[in-house]
Amino acid sequence: MRTLIILALLAARLPVAAQWHFTGDTTVTWEQAIARYQEFDRMHAGAQLFEIGKDDDGSPIHLFVISDGSGFTPDSIRNAGKNILWITNGIHPGEPDGIDASLLLAQALLESDQLMGLTVHAALCIVPVYNVSGAKRRGSFSRANQTGPVEYGFRGNARNLDLNRDFIKADASNTRALEAALVRWDPDVYFETHVSDGADHQYVMELLTTQKDKLNGGLSQFMTRTMIPELYEWMERKEMLMCPYFETEGETPEEGLFGFHDSPRYSTGYNALFDRIGILAESHMLKPFADRVNATFQLLLATLAVMDRHGEELTRVRANAKRNTASMNEIGLNWRLDTTVVERIPWEGYETRYEPSAVSGRPRLRYDRSKPTNTKVPWKDTYRPSIIRQKPNGYLIPRAWSNIAMRLKAEGVEVTEVPTATAYSVEVDSIAEFKTVQQPYEGHYLHRDIRCTTSSTVYVAQPGDYYVRTGQATDRYIMETLEPEGEDSFFAWGFFDSVLQQKEWFSDYVFEDLAAELLKKDPALKAALEARRASDPAFAEDAWAQLYFVYQRSPYFEKSYRKYPILRVIRS
Repeated sequence: MRTLIILALLAARLPVAAQWHFTGDTTVTWEQAIARYQEFDRMHAGAQLFEIGKDDDGSPIHLFVISDGSGFTPDSIRNAGKNILWITNGIHPGEPDGIDASLLLAQALLESDQLMGLTVHAALCIVPVYNVSGAKRRGSFSRANQTGPVEYGFRGNARNLDLNRDFIKADASNTRALEAALVRWDPDVYFETHVSDGADHQYVMELLTTQKDKLNGGLSQFMTRTMIPELYEWMERKEMLMCPYFETEGETPEEGLFGFHDSPRYSTGYNALFDRIGILAESHMLKPFADRVNATFQLLLATLAVMDRHGEELTRVRANAKRNTASMNEIGLNWRLDTTVVERIPWEGYETRYEPSAVSGRPRLRYDRSKPTNTKVPWKDTYRPSIIRQKPNGYLIPRAWSNIAMRLKAEGVEVTEVPTATAYSVEVDSIAEFKTVQQPYEGHYLHRDIRCTTSSTVYVAQPGDYYVRTGQATDRYIMETLEPEGEDSFFAWGFFDSVLQQKEWFSDYVFEDLAAELLKKDPALKAALEARRASDPAFAEDAWAQLYFVYQRSPYFEKSYRKYPILRVIRS
């Protein structure tokens, strides 16, 4: 009843909410933001400011916690029966709306007893500015498609990394600090603030949530049937138009829209691996800065209200999801859009036309804001895994790859050292095919379209090797990173590239005689060589290629070449 009263007051726009409104076209600097939070910390018993790590430039990354009456540790908050809403701002500091909106939210909660009532069942964790080094690099021109503010930060951090592509590879100090904090706090809802790019339309806010088909144990139903509808209802009452975050099938929205594929490299995809609901506020780039900040503020307030109203249900479905993740027998990877599932959704856009470009003379697209449209457009947002992997008993990580074990431990995965020499029945993958990007992507030559062949053997693990059992709530993270064919696996990000290089070769004049002897002794090998010559004329004309064909199938060829070193344990 208390929450319903608060919701009614806010919906009616009584004075309790009227004063919480952003104006102007200026965003705070990092220094100004932290000074404000320090002041909140000094003035209010229900709030505290912490440091959770460092940016790559050495600057501190802060966490501001609002938890009236329940302490300021994850354990004390959980013991008080509260859920946790986590807000990350400034991951792209050129999109600063959430930095100012979160300051407004903190002030509103701390200075209004009625609004602070929304924290009875939920605590609030705010990262004021995540990409501190990017926020310090202020300018007015890096966001050519964005209306205001006057100055803003830069997308890349001190290492020129896009931190919203870093959630698996964790190259940045920022990422490692944030993920360590997320492991410790384990929020129920992860909320990140952005500004959109893309098509023009009437909506001030685009809502991106964790891809619904990836969540389990009732969490997807809670998000799609309870949380999202109530967020839309809230924004509608505030007369702030909101639509789903989308990609366009053609050049204009009217040609069709589809939902974003949030693989684990992105924040919402990463948090889904831990059975958290992920939300991105994507305010529309061409709306005035103040309107965008106010829309972000309202969406944050709405999220907190939903969590307060449905706290027990959220607690229950998250616990169910974690149990389900630990007990499921298979995991889906590499999710792809199912283009056969289509619905039509309302769309409030603008008429478009093509006219000659003043730059190229060729046709260019123009949105006519004097001619708003109200129609329905095709919408596709059902994803299905393109790979399904049976969950093994666990994974063995040889001691030589301890860096991988340490990464798993840092994410809250239970990793144990093998105490004595122990034989395991395992599956071994060999990397058969893959493609690699031509230019570096976020500091890596990312692999894709990976295909493996698998064989079974017995492996004797040695003391100091690592065993990662399955049956944990972190199983999705384990398998997304350790299964080499995963699009954001550690293999895909290049952490095992040394196994892709052949170390030993041969001198052809020496191996000629050895190859001839091998062919005499092995009729099957000779038949395979002859068949290849018959089917491939270029191969038949290439003496070295034929020698290498025999070499690859000889005892001299190194057995470790393209052998993926992480072993899938079938029986132990």
